[in-house]
Amino acid sequence: MSQTSLLKNSGIYSVLMLLQKGINFLLIPILTVYLSTYDYGVVAVVLAVNAFLNVFYLLALHGALNRFYYEYKEDEIMVKKLFGTIITFILVNSFIVTLILFLGKNLLLKPFLGEVAFSPYMLLGLVSVVFNPCYTIYQSSLQARQHGVRFGKNNAAFFIVNISLLLISVLIFKLGAEGVLGSLAITNIFFFIYTLFRFKNDISFGIDKELLKKTLKYAFPLIPHTLSGVATMLIDRILINRMISVSLSGIYSIGSNFGSIVFLVASGINQAFVPWFNQKVKENNTSDFSNVSKGLIVLYCLIALGLSFFGKEVIMYVTPEDYHQSWQVIPFISFAFVYHGVYYFFAGSLFYDIKGRGNRIIPISTISAAILNIVLNITLIPKFGIIGAAVSTLVTKMILSLSLKFFYRKYLDIKYPELFLLLIPLLFFCISLLSFFDVFGLDIKVLIYIIILILAIFPFKSKIISQLKSRL
Repeated sequence: MSQTSLLKNSGIYSVLMLLQKGINFLLIPILTVYLSTYDYGVVAVVLAVNAFLNVFYLLALHGALNRFYYEYKEDEIMVKKLFGTIITFILVNSFIVTLILFLGKNLLLKPFLGEVAFSPYMLLGLVSVVFNPCYTIYQSSLQARQHGVRFGKNNAAFFIVNISLLLISVLIFKLGAEGVLGSLAITNIFFFIYTLFRFKNDISFGIDKELLKKTLKYAFPLIPHTLSGVATMLIDRILINRMISVSLSGIYSIGSNFGSIVFLVASGINQAFVPWFNQKVKENNTSDFSNVSKGLIVLYCLIALGLSFFGKEVIMYVTPEDYHQSWQVIPFISFAFVYHGVYYFFAGSLFYDIKGRGNRIIPISTISAAILNIVLNITLIPKFGIIGAAVSTLVTKMILSLSLKFFYRKYLDIKYPELFLLLIPLLFFCISLLSFFDVFGLDIKVLIYIIILILAIFPFKSKIISQLKSRL
């Protein structure tokens, strides 16, 4: 897989991540008119709870699939057994977890919902989360096989179905938060059926006990890591809901959605980067890693700076006045996810270790980061409101990236430009704080951004020109 292929698949994954997972951002001008801050808060809280629950449905097996595929990809029978074992186990596990959650909802779910009613809101959330894991596994199999175009078509279809149902339910039937969550539930049911139909020829249904044992052994250490990662990203909405109000959680969610554009781009690129990384390491050809990591972090910083500089004007233009204060969290959230992009590079070496030694290191850092994030949120939210939550996220992501810096080279001899990756985002973040000063009007911010853009791109001009020439 060449750098050109990496760029192609990165583009596909990033755009589709923006479409599928960025639906709330893309629909902000509509949703903020037809949804009250309370409704928006309900959606934010339910989706946050769903993200936590999804960890217990998937059990990190989508990550195990991506890794073990490279061990068996030359053996078609073993690949079918691998896919079949994981998908069968996921189906059984989904039924068991759903039964436990429904029967124990008062103890397991309601403490996290606060003002949000279980029925219909969380009930619709459960429908989504029970039908989604199989589709996630199928998409992971396409990533592992580097079928970026098919992956993209599936996610584009998911987006079109979901957004169509959402617009009908919210604009025509005026169903509010119930319409948003119901549309997502119906979409997940449809794509669950689609997955079973499309995936049936690529798998051997049933559980191979030895394969299941291997994949679970690899995946289990990732569960606390995944859970803590979700906590770091989404616990703020739940805590704002419980400590202040569900409406303020909705306001915070708007600003966070803008800042999360960096996460969507970084995650999309990482989906293409992981197979490329695995193949390069297997070929003992890691010379490109330094330049690729530098270029990507600069890209993330430029996106984050653009969001920070111009997010205020965009939010005030596209949302009602009740949501306007949400712009204040954008610089903190966007640069938090730049550091999440740094984390992806350092964590890749630990994930590659198939013996699971690296997988045991990662949870130590991520769990510690999640605990720190919760403590910071509990401390700062009562004093500073949504800005306190945003600062908590930024500090946590910075410390998480820094902690992995000390471990990743113990498992693979990769020389990332560590100081560059850690300090450049901090420099850009300091510049982004100019957005809080009224003296810097829109015209001045545009001028500053153009100058920084030129200065940032200049060191990479030869690489950019060579890539453009290769495509002509």
